[in-house]
Amino acid sequence: MSEALSPTDVIRLRHAMAQAGTGRFFTCFKRLLQARLKFDTFLLFRFDPGTVPQVLDSWIKPKSLPLDVLDEYVEGFYRLDPFFQLKDIPAKGLTTRLSDIAPDRFFSSEYYLQYYRRTRICEEVGLLAPLPSGSVAHLSLSRLETTGPYRRRELQCLMHYSPVLMELLTAHGSRFETGKRLKVPDPAPPPLDQIILTQVRETLGLKLTRREAQIAGLVLQGHSNGSAALLLGISKETSKVHRRNLYRKLDISSQRELFTLLRHLL
Repeated sequence: MSEALSPTDVIRLRHAMAQAGTGRFFTCFKRLLQARLKFDTFLLFRFDPGTVPQVLDSWIKPKSLPLDVLDEYVEGFYRLDPFFQLKDIPAKGLTTRLSDIAPDRFFSSEYYLQYYRRTRICEEVGLLAPLPSGSVAHLSLSRLETTGPYRRRELQCLMHYSPVLMELLTAHGSRFETGKRLKVPDPAPPPLDQIILTQVRETLGLKLTRREAQIAGLVLQGHSNGSAALLLGISKETSKVHRRNLYRKLDISSQRELFTLLRHLL
């Protein structure tokens, strides 16, 4: 696969540039990338601080994903999505694979086993472009198990052109915001740890500490004791103690039981 732009590539790029901020951009952008990459889903989100993610546009290979997968994502599973949880995105944007940013126990988490794996996606790449408003435009490109993972050459090509793609995403997202073409996003529920704290008290009559609720949320996202400790600025042994106390109070003994108990909160 050559990294040089063909005359047809240039035409596709010019079309995408001309349509930034309009309803035709998504299709032009998809055609631009489809000329170099094969993907089974092509989804464009906007992540706004303190709000539920918006699906701005989507293309999904016919009969490939469960019909309710996007609805379930927006209704609550986004809280466990590593792309949504990613903080400190560079100003120039970030192109990365899910496997490169996922928590250390993500692929054995119940979120992955019960929700993500059901999609039959074997690899996902995300382009995250910060917008002037503080929001993030997120483009997700996924491959199904039947297609197989991206080849190294394809990923290299994507990374090579990442700066141009980020400029396009930023221009599109910014012009949409300036033109006020997007609906006002729905307000998001409180942070996951606060939801866990409140709901466990109200539905189970149990009182968790804030730290135990934070540990519960991180465990659901796929973090190990060590990874959770780093995020919270505590020792691994302290993290273990909080997790042990959490499980004791909830009368459970595994991450799977925790997911089953708290899934209705997502």
